[in-house]
Amino acid sequence: MIADDVLTKIRFEKAGATLGARVHGVPLNQATTPAITAQLRQGLHEHGVLFFEFGETVKSEQQTAFTRLFGELEVYRFSTSDEKPTEEKNATGCIDAIAQPMRQYRTNMWHTDGTPFEHPPQAAILTALEAPKLGGGTMWSCMYAAYEDLSSHYQHLLDGLEVLHTTKRTPFVKQYAETVHPAVIRDPVTGKRALFVNSVYSERFLGMSDRESDSLMQFLFEHVNTPEFHVSLTWQQGTVAVWEERVTQHRAIDSFVGPRKLRRMTVRGDRPAA
Repeated sequence: MIADDVLTKIRFEKAGATLGARVHGVPLNQATTPAITAQLRQGLHEHGVLFFEFGETVKSEQQTAFTRLFGELEVYRFSTSDEKPTEEKNATGCIDAIAQPMRQYRTNMWHTDGTPFEHPPQAAILTALEAPKLGGGTMWSCMYAAYEDLSSHYQHLLDGLEVLHTTKRTPFVKQYAETVHPAVIRDPVTGKRALFVNSVYSERFLGMSDRESDSLMQFLFEHVNTPEFHVSLTWQQGTVAVWEERVTQHRAIDSFVGPRKLRRMTVRGDRPAA
C-alpha cells in the first residue's frame, strides 16, 4: 500500500490555459489510499481532463482498476449491436476508427457522452491499444470556460432553459433514448457552472419556437469550437486520458495514418443539476 506521503509527490502540470493537466507521481501497478483517490477526483473536476503517461501498454485489468479510482464502473449503454449490454462486455469497449468511421459515428463532432440518458456517465477513461503513426488525436473543450465567456445577457437566458437530448442523430445506436437536462449545470465539486449543450445529442430548447431554438443551438455549437477553450492529446502507447464528461466536450480528429484503436471505460454518473 502506498503511504499518504506520496500525496506530496503527485503533481498536476497544466496542459492548457483553460483545462487539462498532466499528472505526475501516480503509479499504474500499485494500490492507492483514499487520500490519493480523493486528490485525483478533485483534480479531475478542477482541470476537466487528466493525462497520464505510464510508458507501457495498459492492460484491460489495469485500466479497470485505474477507472475505479474515479468511481463506479458503468455498463455503457450506447451499444451499436442488438445484443443486451453486460458489464463485462461494455467495460472494455474498443473504439476502432477503421471499423467505426468517425464521420459516420459522429465521433469527430463536439459532444458529451450519454446525454440522452437521465444519468449520463460522470467520467470516461481512454487508453491506446494501437496508436496511429500520425494524427488521430483527441480534443477537449472546457464547458466552464464556454459558459464564463458568454455575456451576462446570454448567461441569464440560458440559466432558465431546458434542453431535449435524443439519439435521433445517431441512428447506429440501437437503444433509442431521450431526456431533458438544464442548459447550464453546476458541478457539485467545484461549484462552477458549465454549458451543457452539444451538437450530437442536444435536439432543441424547450419553450422556444423551432427558429429560435435552432438559432441559439447553432450559436452555441460554434461557441464550443472556440480554440481558447481547447486542449488536445496525441495518442501513444501507455497514455491514459481521464475526463469529467459533464464539464467538458470532446471530439476525435479524423485525420490519421495507421490503425487507431482505443480502449474505453466509463464511470457511473448522477443526474446533472442546475
